[in-house]
Amino acid sequence: MTYTIDPLLLTIAIVALVLGLFIGLAVRAPLKRKVAVLQERGDGLTRERDAAHAERDRLAVELKAREAQIRPLADEVDKLRRDFARARAGSEAAATPIENRNIDPLDLHQLKGVGPKFADRLRAAGITRIDQIAGWSAADVAVMDAQMGDFRGRIAGDRLVEQAVLLSSGRYTEYETLFGKLGPA
Repeated sequence: MTYTIDPLLLTIAIVALVLGLFIGLAVRAPLKRKVAVLQERGDGLTRERDAAHAERDRLAVELKAREAQIRPLADEVDKLRRDFARARAGSEAAATPIENRNIDPLDLHQLKGVGPKFADRLRAAGITRIDQIAGWSAADVAVMDAQMGDFRGRIAGDRLVEQAVLLSSGRYTEYETLFGKLGPA
């Protein structure tokens, strides 16, 4: 049995092969350029993200340093306010500016970010006073956050534990320095 190759069929096959290679190379070149451009853009975005993360970390360290500088000064101001109030209380019935505002340091509404609905949600979870929040650990925050429904993430986002610690310990000046004026929002 002998095989014969048709010269016309062989010519068509060779032309089809060359044409296929040419079309393949013509399609591949622009795609290769697009991949290179996208890769370069992705690398640039990665560098920008890394720079933003480094800047965020640097600012967080700087914020902690500033808060550490504020703490002793705020404690001293609070001590002076108490001393001044005691001295004036002996001669007249005057109060410090914070006491004049009728601030209840245990009222949940004193925390920045806690409005009526959020306070109701906290009460439903058994939290009725600021000093309860001040004693929370990270695990407690996670457990309570899971019970907050639409307010999930707000405990950490609004820094409620930090606010509660400052208010329950009477560190009003530091509180106002970090979170704004004390009083209902």
